[in-house]
Amino acid sequence: MSVSPLILVLLLASSCGGGGGASSNSSRSAGGTQGSPTATPSVPGVSDIEIKVGMTSDLAGMGGTPYGFVTKALQSYFAKVDREDGGVCGRSLTLVPQDDQYSPDVALRATKLLVDSGLVLAMIGGIGTEVHQPVADYLNDPNGDGNKDDGVPDLYLSTGYSGWNDAGRYPWSIVYIPDYAGDAKALIQYVNGRFPGKRVGLLYENSLFGQDYLHAVEASVKDRSLLVAELPYETSAPDLNSQVQSLKDSGAEILFLAATPPFAAKAIAYAHSQGYRPQFVQSYVDSHTAVAIQIGGGSNADQLAKGFQELSGTISSSYLLSAVQDAEEPTIIEHERIMETYAGPPVSTLTVYAQSLGELVVETVKRACDNLTRRGILDAANSIRGFRSDLLLPGIEINLSNTDHLAIQAMQPVEIQSDGTLKKLGDPISTENR
Repeated sequence: MSVSPLILVLLLASSCGGGGGASSNSSRSAGGTQGSPTATPSVPGVSDIEIKVGMTSDLAGMGGTPYGFVTKALQSYFAKVDREDGGVCGRSLTLVPQDDQYSPDVALRATKLLVDSGLVLAMIGGIGTEVHQPVADYLNDPNGDGNKDDGVPDLYLSTGYSGWNDAGRYPWSIVYIPDYAGDAKALIQYVNGRFPGKRVGLLYENSLFGQDYLHAVEASVKDRSLLVAELPYETSAPDLNSQVQSLKDSGAEILFLAATPPFAAKAIAYAHSQGYRPQFVQSYVDSHTAVAIQIGGGSNADQLAKGFQELSGTISSSYLLSAVQDAEEPTIIEHERIMETYAGPPVSTLTVYAQSLGELVVETVKRACDNLTRRGILDAANSIRGFRSDLLLPGIEINLSNTDHLAIQAMQPVEIQSDGTLKKLGDPISTENR
C-alpha cells in the first residue's frame, strides 16, 4: 500500500524531545469547570467520571508510518486537559487507541471493536484516504440499513480527500486537515494574481489525492488556455523524467506539483539537471524539509543545505505553526512543555498537528455537555464557527456546519528560502464557499 500524503506533510520537523514526566495513562482528575450533567448510562463511552473517544492508527509502525506519534501526542494533550484544566464536562477525557497497521481491513475491524462494544462515544483522527474509506462507510451507517440517523461521529479526519465533504453520503464524517482541492484553489488563486499570463503545467499522482488537485486546478486557473499540460504519474514509477521533459516541451512556466515528497524531489532535481527552472508550486503535502532531504540525499547539515538550495523560491502553503521556525513562540513553548510533562513524543510537526486536533475535540465535547450523546457530539461539531486552535497560523480559523464538513478552508502561501525557512506571501487565502 502506498503511504498517505499526510505522513509526508507531518514528518521531519523534530525539535526538542519529549519523554520523562507523568505518564498519560495515570489516573486523571474527574473534576471539571465545564458543567457536570447527570450521567446517561445508556450512552456509549460516557459515565459519571469519564468520556471515551476512539482512534485507530499505525501504533506499532507495522504499516511503515509514524502515525503512532499522533496518537501518543493526543493522549498527552488530553492528560494535560484533565489534570490542569479540570477535564471536560466534569469528566476525564480518555482516548482509546487501537492499532490499524495502516490497513483498511484492520482499521475497520479495530473500529468495529470499539464501536460495537459500546466503548466509545465517537471516533477521531482517522488517517489515510484509502484506509479510512471502509471505516467511514461503517461509521455513517453502522447497521447497513441505509438509514444514517444512527451513525457514529467520525470526527476530524487526517485525510484531505474532498469527497468526505458529501453530507448525504458522509453526514457523520468531518475533515480536519485542509482538503486537497481547497489547497489547490488557494495556490492557483495566488498564481493567478502574481503570475498573470504565465503558462501552467501540472504533475499529479494518479490517485484520489492527485485527482483532487487536478480537478481544482482545472477549475481555478484564470485562463484555461494557459493550462498547457496535465500529466499523471504512478506511485510505482522509478522516475518522472519523461513527464518532466514533456512539461518542459509544453512551455510550462509554472509547474504545479501534486506529488508526495519523494516524487516532488525527483521532478525538481531532474528539471534542474536539464536546465529547466520553472516557478515550482507544490502542495502542502510536500513538507519542504522532507523534499530537501530527498533532493540532498540525507538529513545532515550539508545534505539539507543542498536540498534547500534547490528548493529556494518554490511556492507552497501552510496552516500550522512550525515546531522549528516558531520554536520561540509562546504556544510552541507551551506545547513542548505539555509533551515533556505528559510523556509525549519528541516535539515535531506531528505533535503540533495532534494537539491542534485535540484542541478542536475538546471544544466540541464542551459544546455537548448538556447532550452527551452521539447526535449531541455531531451537532456540537456542526455548530463550530470562528474557532482557533492555539497552533494554527494567524488568520486561519475553523468553520463548520451540517452541510460543510471541511474544518480548515484557508491556506497561507509561503515561499521556501535557501536556508530552509518559510517566507509568508501576503495573507491567508480563504477557499470557503468557493
